[in-house]
Amino acid sequence: MIEARTNDENATPKAATPETITTSMIIEDLENGTDRNGIKEKYGLENWEVAQMFKHPALKGRKARKVRKMSFNFVDDTPAVDPNQLSIPDNSPTQTNIPDNGHMGNPIEVTGHSDTSIPTEVEFTDDEINQMEGDAWERQMQSNNNLNL
Repeated sequence: MIEARTNDENATPKAATPETITTSMIIEDLENGTDRNGIKEKYGLENWEVAQMFKHPALKGRKARKVRKMSFNFVDDTPAVDPNQLSIPDNSPTQTNIPDNGHMGNPIEVTGHSDTSIPTEVEFTDDEINQMEGDAWERQMQSNNNLNL
């Protein structure tokens, strides 16, 4: 007598279906590149069960992310950067303040330069001051008109 092989002998054992499967578990699987067939095998589901799961609004239209692997190890060896950092620290020993001459508002701070050719005080003629104040007044009036429209 000839014995025939049955598919059950060589088939991979079906995974035990967990009691609870959450949408976040499926979304994580999709993000890791597991497609619907992989999800079906991972959780031991039937085709109709997978189809029913993907009718849920959180999963509807979702597809597995394409995961690409590099052929080499890519290592980041740069120093860590704080994502909350708002400015670049200036460790230079010199600092020059440009004084307020009564027409400029707050003094301008110039840091990181030890060159003495940088002007330390800015002076304007009366005509220049009047022109700047007039321009500022016009901008103020235009912005007020735009707000009233």
